[in-house]
Amino acid sequence: MRSATKHVLGCVVSAALGVGGLAVSTAQADSQINLSLVGPTTPVAVNQTIDIKLRATQEQIANLVGTSFVAIDCILQWNPKQLQLVGLTTAGSVPLLSSYFPTPANDYTGINESSPPADGTALYYALAPLGQSVQVPLTGVQVVTFRFRVRTAFSSSTVSILPTLTVLNPADTVVYDGTVPGLDVTGTLAGVTVTQAPACPADLDRNSVVNSADLAILLNSWGFSGPADINGSGAVDASDLAIMLGAWGTCSGT
Repeated sequence: MRSATKHVLGCVVSAALGVGGLAVSTAQADSQINLSLVGPTTPVAVNQTIDIKLRATQEQIANLVGTSFVAIDCILQWNPKQLQLVGLTTAGSVPLLSSYFPTPANDYTGINESSPPADGTALYYALAPLGQSVQVPLTGVQVVTFRFRVRTAFSSSTVSILPTLTVLNPADTVVYDGTVPGLDVTGTLAGVTVTQAPACPADLDRNSVVNSADLAILLNSWGFSGPADINGSGAVDASDLAIMLGAWGTCSGT
């Protein structure tokens, strides 16, 4: 039995009708529920608030097991120097009884050191409505949206779902089945990578200055696509050269 079950014992009992007591199942689910993070599809900017959605999708339909959930424990990890977790929103998500980060006083795992967590790891709980389970179709459902603020410049930054983490006590990312009480139907876990547009696109070698080295890269790429295609027209040409000459010197974006 996963240690994270400690938190959801009462929740699974109350969310599953007709269950007088919880006996954690040792059965194997023919279907699994995968968790993935979905972020912005375009480059972000410093100080921008971005939404990263937690989605649950069903891997396959084999029977009634592994096609719904009553509870999800999800452990997030990110770079706190690059991204700041500012909270969550349930707008556009499936209806839930509770969707929250447990406070430090109520988090037996010790993962959440503040509210919201700020050290780069967070424990999130999702609980289905009483007496109901959340059905997960093959197309998936949105569980919650995490909100982050971009703190600093970076080329890319990853937000991950950790399978397990131990701070004070062991904890796991786990999805509990909506049909068999206590059955773990967790499938694959997928994070998301957030990218930023370069602060100074003419600085092709990223040394914080536009100079002859960048000009050489541009000229060697003349007529082709790639990073030297500064304006994104599909080919390096005189327009890109003009942009570079206009940005000559110390990169203003640094």
